[in-house]
Amino acid sequence: MKKIILILFFLGLASPCLAVTIGSPDMSIPEDSLFLKQRAVNKELDRYEYNMNVKTGLDIEVVSGEKLNSAPADVTNAKLEGQSCIIKFSNNFYNLFEPYIKIGTSNLELKWDQHGSKVKVEADPGFVWGAGLKARIWEFKDYGVKLTMDLQYRETDLDIDKAKIGGSTQGASATSKKFKIDEWHVSLLASKKFVIPFGANNVYLVPYTGITYSRQDIDVAFTQSSTGLLYSVYDASPENELGLVFGCDVMPFFLSYYLLNFELRLVNETAFTVGGAIKF
Repeated sequence: MKKIILILFFLGLASPCLAVTIGSPDMSIPEDSLFLKQRAVNKELDRYEYNMNVKTGLDIEVVSGEKLNSAPADVTNAKLEGQSCIIKFSNNFYNLFEPYIKIGTSNLELKWDQHGSKVKVEADPGFVWGAGLKARIWEFKDYGVKLTMDLQYRETDLDIDKAKIGGSTQGASATSKKFKIDEWHVSLLASKKFVIPFGANNVYLVPYTGITYSRQDIDVAFTQSSTGLLYSVYDASPENELGLVFGCDVMPFFLSYYLLNFELRLVNETAFTVGGAIKF
């Protein structure tokens, strides 16, 4: 059943298929008492949650118009756009720490002005990987609010597909091509869980918001063969390193395998992410 759910999840993030968490098959349950059976099930489920909570997820990220500052003085109006599709693997330890790794692909393009011309570089879809750690740092039990810190690194290494100068690819035959992005992100988030009752199948909503600090080193460059001119946004970074995050996790019902996530990031970038996770 879990394999069917996993296949459907990665095929479309649509029409989610739900399943109830099952305890250890070796558990001995007194069949003559429903109360004892339910208590044994709950105890085993709690033990499972604390000792092994492996999750895999898929994030589809759309970045629209991230404005950049570039080291070369003659580079202006640099802007990054594109999409990424990333698979995330994580393990939750005692609801306190969650290390994770990410692998996926990005399809990006970068525009800027240099040497009196408008330049546009389109990359082939390429490899993305990253790693991070999520940690709960405080909980306001009277209000049900949790503070969480997220630290992560991500590297994007792509091949240039097209390099255009002044809208023409004929004059931009390129050599020494490079399209690489190194990213570091630190976020502080506040979240609160809400329960919407639907009979036995409650829906859990976890809205969150916070601030994020992003450091990006964007190195995109090529040399025009006919003129020998170097077009480069070496060591470019966002105009604003601080940004705002707004998001919401949606769990269809308690102990579900399936989690949906919607996230919007503003100020330092305009990005929207639709994601989901399955718990093993």
